Amino acid sequence: MEVVRKILSANSLSPVIDLPWTSKDLEVEVIVIPQIKKASNQRKISVESMEGCLKEYANPSLWGKEKHAWEDNIVEKYGNI
Repeated sequence: MEVVRKILSANSLSPVIDLPWTSKDLEVEVIVIPQIKKASNQRKISVESMEGCLKEYANPSLWGKEKHAWEDNIVEKYGNI
């Protein structure tokens, strides 16, 4: 990827960019970097097709603890405040 750098007068950029400086007689450095779009070869996967893909890792014995898991973790880490 090639990057282009050039020093120009701010006046020459006024048709393209609204610069915030009151004095347009400044010299500015312009750096142009091309934006490369990545080709997406991946197919879109719907949420429905993802349902249950991790069910082999589920532990039904822990489901009852999920409701208070955050609170239990805070008490374990910092004590009962």
